[in-house]
Amino acid sequence: MGSSRVIPEDEISIFCEQIAMVLKSGVPLYEGLEAVCENYKDTKYEECFLDINEDYQKGTSFYDACTKADVFPEYMLQMINVGEKSGKLDNVMDNLAKFYDRENRIHEMVKSAVLQPSIMMVVMGAVVLLLVLKVLPIFKEVFRNLGSTFSETTNDVISVCTTIGIVVLVLLLILIIIAVIFGVLLKSDMKQEALNFAGKVFKPVNRIRNRIATERFASVMSMMLSSGYNLTECLEMSAKIVEDQQYVVKINKCLELVNADTAFAAAIEEAELFDKLTLRMVQIGITTGQSDHAFDRIAEIYAEEVDTRIHNLISWIEPALVAVMTVLVGAILLSVMLPLITIINNMG
Repeated sequence: MGSSRVIPEDEISIFCEQIAMVLKSGVPLYEGLEAVCENYKDTKYEECFLDINEDYQKGTSFYDACTKADVFPEYMLQMINVGEKSGKLDNVMDNLAKFYDRENRIHEMVKSAVLQPSIMMVVMGAVVLLLVLKVLPIFKEVFRNLGSTFSETTNDVISVCTTIGIVVLVLLLILIIIAVIFGVLLKSDMKQEALNFAGKVFKPVNRIRNRIATERFASVMSMMLSSGYNLTECLEMSAKIVEDQQYVVKINKCLELVNADTAFAAAIEEAELFDKLTLRMVQIGITTGQSDHAFDRIAEIYAEEVDTRIHNLISWIEPALVAVMTVLVGAILLSVMLPLITIINNMG
């Protein structure tokens, strides 16, 4: 999509949910769409939604009106097209609302996992910088004015703590630069290369990426199967939506097996798309003719697992940073207190 006016996932979810409510209530779309678009008056999305409504009122299909606006993801547009042609637009919009709500929650969790430790590193750097550049020199000057001389041990302690502080500052600066570069790469064409590198360096990132890819695959499969797509079309679209290239290889392997007349459940198992527990859910869903519901439940399971894994990662990183900061600040303050204790003893 070439437009720079990209609507965020939370807004897409709300829009889809409103359209689904209109259609399920029995209100004609041309009436309901006008009311929905009115809700975006005086917002930064007002123009594009008014254009969608205007085009639709002129007799354009809902799919064409949304496509012309050039603000929606390709996957959403294709699903709207299928929904209109199959007469299941209400169900499609409802499923899209759930899909983009999940996508938004996952992205918010990922941002939180990156943002919170970054803020702590900045605070930690600021505290160390203040102690090394301001507090230590002031105490040194006070001791000199008092006529106190430092012992060799005290001098060594102060030098070591100051050096440690400077080293930590340099490391924090390097980490911040890496984080900024990584953030820039995530918004460029090198996004996958950056994520692959992060996954190799930090294994928990790779596991979270795999779970996100699995959740997305299950969501897409659920929506497309419930909309009447055949297995080949579902797998082809899934490979386009999932961003993790390692997982895309598995999807393509499953597609090849299905095209070679391998049973769907057996193809999923051989391609290793799911673990054993969720694989059994798929097998039962296929047997009972409820595969779309099975995939929807699997998507929920993996979304919850992603949530748990990210929170666990944050809960591990934050205490580690606090512990490092506590030890470092304590060491620097100790280097100040040692000569102060010496002066007090001499005065006594």
